[in-house]
Amino acid sequence: MAAWISAAFFVIIGIIITYEVIMRYIFLDPTSWVEESARILQVYAVFFACAWLVGTREHIRITVITGLLRPTIQLWLARFSLSLITLICGVGALYSAELMNFSISIGQRTDSTLELPMWLLQVPLVVGLALTALQAVSMFIESFYDRQRIMDPNPRLDL
Repeated sequence: MAAWISAAFFVIIGIIITYEVIMRYIFLDPTSWVEESARILQVYAVFFACAWLVGTREHIRITVITGLLRPTIQLWLARFSLSLITLICGVGALYSAELMNFSISIGQRTDSTLELPMWLLQVPLVVGLALTALQAVSMFIESFYDRQRIMDPNPRLDL
């Protein structure tokens, strides 16, 4: 579901940027909201897609060396990688939540024409990183029942 939401956000970004180009260069009436809206939607799209990318094993991985190793070692390295993802995303989600709570407590707003509450820009970090950590934990546990789930079915030399 998060992947579809992310894809929809990217489509919306394309539409509003096209709208901006038409307004700016054809009607000579640029908007004040498109740039910031597009940046915010991009943050949401990227962080909402993170968990899906980890779940489908489509996140960035360098398999030049690991592709040459025995399957058992590859499996344990994949589990180690999922552990690191869990740790890093979990810590990132916690710190992002603290930052968001601080922004809410002081009423922080963006320094732009829209003056949006800053927590709107911090929510996707909290949600996206937390979902990514949960997805990594789920895949780590699942790897003990279905080891092919985290193994690369077509090892290739990704550079």
